[in-house]
Amino acid sequence: MSRRMRALLALLALAGLAMQSSSFAQSPVGAIDLGCTPGMGIVPVCKFDRPEDIVALPGGQAAIVSEYGSLDGRRAGKLTLYRPDDDSTQRLYPPRAGEVAEVSDGPAWGTRDCPGAPGAALSPHGIHLAEIDGVWRLLVVNHGGRESIEMFEVRTSADGRDASLVWRGCVTTPTNAWLNDVANLPDGGLVTGHMARRGTPEKELLELEKSKANSGFVWQWRPGDGWDPVRGTNGALPNGIEVSPDGAVLYVNYYYGDQVVAVERATGKQLWSTDLSAPDNLSWARPGMLLDVSHRADLKDVIECARAEAQTCTLPFAVVAIDAASGVKTTVMEGGPPPMGAVTVAVPMGARLLLGSFVGNRLGRIENIALPE
Repeated sequence: MSRRMRALLALLALAGLAMQSSSFAQSPVGAIDLGCTPGMGIVPVCKFDRPEDIVALPGGQAAIVSEYGSLDGRRAGKLTLYRPDDDSTQRLYPPRAGEVAEVSDGPAWGTRDCPGAPGAALSPHGIHLAEIDGVWRLLVVNHGGRESIEMFEVRTSADGRDASLVWRGCVTTPTNAWLNDVANLPDGGLVTGHMARRGTPEKELLELEKSKANSGFVWQWRPGDGWDPVRGTNGALPNGIEVSPDGAVLYVNYYYGDQVVAVERATGKQLWSTDLSAPDNLSWARPGMLLDVSHRADLKDVIECARAEAQTCTLPFAVVAIDAASGVKTTVMEGGPPPMGAVTVAVPMGARLLLGSFVGNRLGRIENIALPE
């Protein structure tokens, strides 16, 4: 089958998914139990617990999945290796009972006051992978036991199908910080979205959604310099975040503000702003193009889904490509179950697209995805 024909078939499948999703967008949103049958171009992989964020490993043979805990840290989670070729998985961290975690033979990363490895208390949220000084570094937002950024060294096999994590340290966070996503900076620092005051009550969050008032900003941490707010990043619930390859530009989702913004990190100058309903996580599709995920429901529906123990949720979503230079957006797909809803992130792996979710037992795999040129 030619590449053009594969792309055409993928587009037809996604078009069918978009048409079906419109009926869900007009129906009540809530938890739902489904089988694990492929549908509308998506193959559900029902081996996970809240696979909220995903990063592809170098070589494109495997990915690391953040199996989300909870915002209050009371629910633990884990980091899992996923191989899309055969849908196999492997637990990476924390180790199972009786197993011993790999120990670092190098200097500690992060802040000196880091109290030690999170272990079984790990409650992961957003994650980000980058090569820093020749070492692959995984950053993990953690709510379990402490509000922190955990730092892991990723060691991969020669064929890229196997990997292990070595905890190297953590960055303790400012008082009342309540983080969502994180991204590496090329100089060894990091940026992370501070959503709102830690522990903000649900009633106040619902009021903030209506008012769209500024509730948070982007924190920047650099070794030796500590934490500083990034100018020009105040907004209504910062969520997903990405960084340009040179570290000069931040791309920030404002979930309550229904917008995506590009900000010059050094000056706080806004380069562009794009309207997008409840944008969640960002990822790079390729140089110059970002993929974003948009929720098409109110916060009360999101909260209802998050509390459920169902296999998935009917919350409709869209995957949107955004030109990193201009902010011009193009809808790639729109969806809702079956076979999954409540998607949080879309991560390309070659011709595949992986979809994560903050609720349920599945991530989605799409073959031969056609992204805009």
